[in-house]
Amino acid sequence: MCIGRRRHETGSSVGSHFAWATATICAILMIGGCSTVEPNDPVVNDDDEPGDVATAREIEEADIVKLIDGYFYISNPYTGLRVIDATDISAPKFAGSYGVRGRGVELIVRNDYAFVFTAADFGYCAGEPVAFDDPAFGDISEPDYDGSRLWVVDVSNKDELTLAGTVDFDGTVVATRRVGEILYATGNIGSTTFVVSIDISNLPQIRVVESIRFGADAEDIHVSQDAILLYGDDLTEPDTTRITYVDISSTNGLIERRDSFRVPGTIENRFFLDAYDDTLRIVTEDFNPNTFSSEVALYMYDISDPDDVTRLSELPIINRESLRSVRFDGSRGYVVTFEQVDPLFVLDLTDPANPEISGELTVPGFSTHLVPLGDRLLGVGFATGGGFEPAVSLYDVSDAANPFLLSRLVVESLNRFSVGSEATVDEKALGVLDDLGIVLLPYAVFDNNTGDFVDGLQIIQMTDSNLRERGQIEHEGIVRRSGFEDSRMWLLSEISFATVNAIDLDEPQQIAELSIISEQELLDAGLLDCVDSARRTGRTIFFFRGNALCGAFVPFSTFLTVAGLIALRMSRRQRRIWT
Repeated sequence: MCIGRRRHETGSSVGSHFAWATATICAILMIGGCSTVEPNDPVVNDDDEPGDVATAREIEEADIVKLIDGYFYISNPYTGLRVIDATDISAPKFAGSYGVRGRGVELIVRNDYAFVFTAADFGYCAGEPVAFDDPAFGDISEPDYDGSRLWVVDVSNKDELTLAGTVDFDGTVVATRRVGEILYATGNIGSTTFVVSIDISNLPQIRVVESIRFGADAEDIHVSQDAILLYGDDLTEPDTTRITYVDISSTNGLIERRDSFRVPGTIENRFFLDAYDDTLRIVTEDFNPNTFSSEVALYMYDISDPDDVTRLSELPIINRESLRSVRFDGSRGYVVTFEQVDPLFVLDLTDPANPEISGELTVPGFSTHLVPLGDRLLGVGFATGGGFEPAVSLYDVSDAANPFLLSRLVVESLNRFSVGSEATVDEKALGVLDDLGIVLLPYAVFDNNTGDFVDGLQIIQMTDSNLRERGQIEHEGIVRRSGFEDSRMWLLSEISFATVNAIDLDEPQQIAELSIISEQELLDAGLLDCVDSARRTGRTIFFFRGNALCGAFVPFSTFLTVAGLIALRMSRRQRRIWT
C-alpha cells in the first residue's frame, strides 16, 4: 500500500497556488519477492473463521517517525528509511538505511520489521511537478511500480537493514491502521474505494487476508475495534458526505462492507466523526457557495446494527460560521467555528437521541485542532488581532455549562515579519506532553532582514491554569515532529534531526545535529527549494503583517481573510494524506 499518484495532486499548481496566494496575502502474499495486490478480487484463506474480540486490540497509526528503545525510525520523502541510534540521546548517530524506490511517506515498526509506505510519484516541490532523476537523487531512484508500495524491511540489525519483501497496490492509498496483528489499508482506484487487510502476526511471513472494493470516495477513516468508518465526498449527491461501515471485528483479518449512508455537509478531517459505544457522532459544515454562508450541525447515528445504520438525532449548532475544529471526548463534544471571533461550543452527548449544547464561549481567533485534557481543553490555531499569528489557548471545561479561557499565548516569534505553524495543518506536529507540563509548537517565520525563512520550535510551559512562553530553538527545515527523551528534546524535519539540552527551558541549547539530506543534494537532484516546499504549496499557513503586498503585504480585510481561509481549506481537502 503505497502511494502512487494521489487522487488529487499534492499542491496542484492552480488550486494550491490560488489558495496559498489568497491565504498568505490575506491572512501500503508472501514475503520473499514482490507481490502485487489488486483490490479487484478478494484473497481469502478458507480456513479462517471470524474471530471474536475477547480483548481490546491496539490501534496504531503510521507516522513519519517511530521511536522504539532509543532508535528513531524515519520515513523520509527524499532518502527513504533511515535509522538513528539515539540510545545516547546526547550523541545521536546514523545507523542503517534503506533507499526505497519512490517517495518515502510513513511507516509502522513492529517486531523488528519496518513497514514503509512509498509513492510512485514524488508529487510537487515548491509548487512544480517533479520527476525522479536516477541516479542523481542519491539512493532514491525511479520507481519500478505504479501507484503505491509497502516495503517490509528487517531492522533487527540496526546497522544493516535488509529488504524482506514488497507489496504493490494499484491506486492511491489514503489511510492505514494497525489493529492488533492486522494491517489495514484503504484507498481509491478512480471512483472505486478499496480496503485491504494484511496479517502480520507471523513475521517474516505476511499474508494478504482479504481485499474488497466498492463504489465510493475515500478521503480518510475513523477506526474502532470493530469498524473502519470511511468517509468521502458523495459525487452522486452534492454537498453531502458518504459514510461506509467496514466490519473488521474478525481478529483474523476478514473484512466485510456493511451499511453505507449519507450525511449532509462536508467533513474536514477524521476528528469530525467518532464512534462511541454504539453511536456514531458527526459534525459537518454545509457550505453554500452562492451565499458564502454555512450551517454547522451535529448528527448522531445508531451503529449497533452495522447493516442498518439509523439516524438518532440532529442538533443545529450555528449558521453563517465556518467550522474550524471538532473533538469528541467520551460523552462530550467540542466544536470551534469562526467568522470574526471563535465560538467554542461544548456538547452534551450523554443521550444520543437528545444531544444538547451545554455551553458556549466566544474568544478572538479560532482553533484548528483541539486536545482534551480532562477538565481542561487545549486549542492551537490563530489569533485574529494584528497579524493572525499562531496561538495556543487553554480552557477550563470542568463545568460544561460555563467553559472559560484560562490562558492564551500568541506566538509572535521575536517580532520577525511573519509567522506560521505546521501544527495548524498537521496535528501530529504539535507536541503536548501533559505529564511534563510542556507544549511544543513548531513555528516558521520570514526574516525580512535576510529574506529567508527561519524554522524552529517554541517551548510553552503549561500548568493547570496557565500557559507561559519559554525558550525557542531554531532548526533546519520545517519541524514536523518533536518530543522529549531522557530529559533531552529532539526535533525532526525532512532534512535534519537534532537533539537539544532543555534543562533550562528559557535557554535551550542544541547538542547535536544530523543532516538527513543537504540543500546541495536537493539542488543536484533538481529539487530546488524543496526545503521551503511546504510554505509554497500551502501546507503551513502563513499570515503576513505589515505594509507590503505579498512580498509587498497589505493590511487585512475581514472579507479577504475569510475568503483566503475558505480557499486554502478547499485546497487542503485535496492534500488530505500522503503529504
